[in-house]
Amino acid sequence: MKHRTYAQILDAAASRHISERVDLTPRILAAIGENQMNTMQHAGKKSRKIFTPRSIRPAWAIALIFLSLLLISALAIGPQKVYAAIMKFFGYIPGIGIVEQDSGLRILAEPVQVTRDGVTVSVNQAVLTNSETLLKFGVSGVPLSAYPKDEAVSGCIERAYLRLPDGARIEVEAPIPPDVNEATFVLPCIFNTLPGTVPTDWELPLRFIPAPPDLTVMPVIEVTAAGQEIPPAGEGNTTTPAPTATVAVSVEKVIQTDDGYILIGAVRPHLGDTQSIAITGAAVIHDANGNKVAYTFPQDIDEYQIINLGQGDQPFSLQVKAAGVAFPLRIEIPGKIISPADPTASAEVTFDAGPNPQPGQEWTLNQKIELAGNTLTLVSITADSRNGYSFRFETNGGIAGLSVQIDGYTPVGGGGGGDYQSIVNQSLAFTEQPKGNLKIILSNLMLASETQFWQGQWSPESVRSDWPTATPAAFAVCLNAETFSQVQLLPAGLDGRLLFTEMNPELNLVIAALDGSQRQVLAPHSSRGKFSPDGQKVAYPANDGIVILDLSSNTTAVLEGPTGYDLSWSPDGAQIAYVTAGDIYGVFVAPLAGGSTPKQLSNLGYESLAGWSPDGSLLYYAIPGASADGSFLLRAVNTATGESHDLFTLENSSRKAPMPAVSPDGKWVAYRASDNSSLYLKGMDGSPARLLLDNPAEATNGIAWEKEGHLLGVSLITPQNQDGEILLMAPDSCETYRLPGLSGKLEGIIIP
Repeated sequence: MKHRTYAQILDAAASRHISERVDLTPRILAAIGENQMNTMQHAGKKSRKIFTPRSIRPAWAIALIFLSLLLISALAIGPQKVYAAIMKFFGYIPGIGIVEQDSGLRILAEPVQVTRDGVTVSVNQAVLTNSETLLKFGVSGVPLSAYPKDEAVSGCIERAYLRLPDGARIEVEAPIPPDVNEATFVLPCIFNTLPGTVPTDWELPLRFIPAPPDLTVMPVIEVTAAGQEIPPAGEGNTTTPAPTATVAVSVEKVIQTDDGYILIGAVRPHLGDTQSIAITGAAVIHDANGNKVAYTFPQDIDEYQIINLGQGDQPFSLQVKAAGVAFPLRIEIPGKIISPADPTASAEVTFDAGPNPQPGQEWTLNQKIELAGNTLTLVSITADSRNGYSFRFETNGGIAGLSVQIDGYTPVGGGGGGDYQSIVNQSLAFTEQPKGNLKIILSNLMLASETQFWQGQWSPESVRSDWPTATPAAFAVCLNAETFSQVQLLPAGLDGRLLFTEMNPELNLVIAALDGSQRQVLAPHSSRGKFSPDGQKVAYPANDGIVILDLSSNTTAVLEGPTGYDLSWSPDGAQIAYVTAGDIYGVFVAPLAGGSTPKQLSNLGYESLAGWSPDGSLLYYAIPGASADGSFLLRAVNTATGESHDLFTLENSSRKAPMPAVSPDGKWVAYRASDNSSLYLKGMDGSPARLLLDNPAEATNGIAWEKEGHLLGVSLITPQNQDGEILLMAPDSCETYRLPGLSGKLEGIIIP
């Protein structure tokens, strides 16, 4: 990548002036979730994170050297803890999770993959112990049309199983006899798909071998109470004081990794039998010097497997890098205590839904209700497409939720929640729509306390000073949590325009100069727009098609017919690619000149468009892959012939939405990492990805290149700016600037 400093950018701009001047739908999420299905399949064991999952799953090797592990443990954490670990020895296998260690550890000899009709099923990893089988498989390429459109309809729910050579059928998680080294993985059907939509009866032959003796496994070490006390407030203690002296954030297990630690524990607020807690924000970790410490969430750890929980306790696992960190670490987690107001109290409201309520129909009531000594206002009731109703309440704060029933009707689904401030939403779904005069029964009012700040601390007994920190300059991280606050404002002098989606006070598609001036709302209540390559037009989706706005004349045209999201202009500005959100799923390319119908290039419906090749012959998009870590796969499709081929896996990419962006020169693809905050830069030749941003903020919500591919724009969600703070950087030199007066999700950059 060509190096251009900020001064060179200004010079180039000046010389030119001299000569001239989501949301993913629930069905999409379900489809993506299926592709990340990592079936340890422990009955009743579901790992739930108490924070937004944001983890980079490491690619360490699988292991077994028992004596070596004990020696390493003794050196790292002391003999008493090693003794505790021996009593019930657990090992951590990255990508698999925590296993109870024994001498019969076996692994999958090699990944197995089968593709039929464009759908791929793969068994990526398996670890066999004497007590269980831990197996991970993935599915990719299932079209969205294979899933039910009606939430009341369910697709396939048959579970996968293993068939042994003697024909015996066992559960996937059941132990395989030590003398059996082969099995067949059987997937009767792909979860939640409708009959006849995708292939069924998948069978993949598996072979198991002893774990290689030259590999290592990371021990899970018991932590004693020593070092857990909360220190008094003072220098280096920058967090909010805890409400009580009791240690409520308890680190109870530790895994020492190659570059730091995984801390496993629980929030233990010591509640009554009827109380629970709600975590209301991300954990904050500071070291002994008061510096904020970045962390990720190891997705392969099931805390419930090794942590004993009391009433209302919530487990956690946090992974930190130890280089440059001063111990002890202080952990603070905000939340509220949820308690019932009066389990016996109830209230009634009546309203007339009429003989034929329609989806989207709304009744405004603004009716005040007294319930368990609290006042609520039932603002409105809305009919929805699930044969049900949504209820919106306003309160004076402090209410976490309540139960809503319609007298005489049994719901088949529902949900809801509030912001703990003033809004509570509840919904109910039925097999048939309740009609006419309806009696609404309200009960089980739940109250939320003021925000608590639960705290705890942890320090290793033996502090190392030799943690790896060296990184070749060519692969240096440009920004992390520590250096983010040091990013300076963009100096004056660089012309250009940004396209971004404002989130507050309402959703608007906005254009502005790089210095925050000349702000103009292009499309109220709209989002996901894209600049044309020359920056003279903006395209954005609307109900009646794709709108093309000419910025110079302020006139609009509508590409009637196509409707979709994730728009991408061809390099010559003659075509627009998009992902459909209607009845026909997939990637389409529509000509702007008219006279030709849009061409369908794929049929999945959850593709994430990444950009075009410089000559416009190829369109790139990412789809969930079937890899061991659930990363997305980048695919190229020839826009003329419709032929597609897979390029490479976006390693460690976000499982939710990688937001891939191919540079206009076709050399790089930037994408969001698995922690949804970090950012990777990968060569389009398939070379290893470079970590560009290392968890600098809470999340990344926008990525865009300028037209020459030298500068990259990123919008980051921060504690101070939940809508998105926008940065402009040169990836090759790491020169980075903060754009003033701008807030939102970045959609595009134009620098003349």
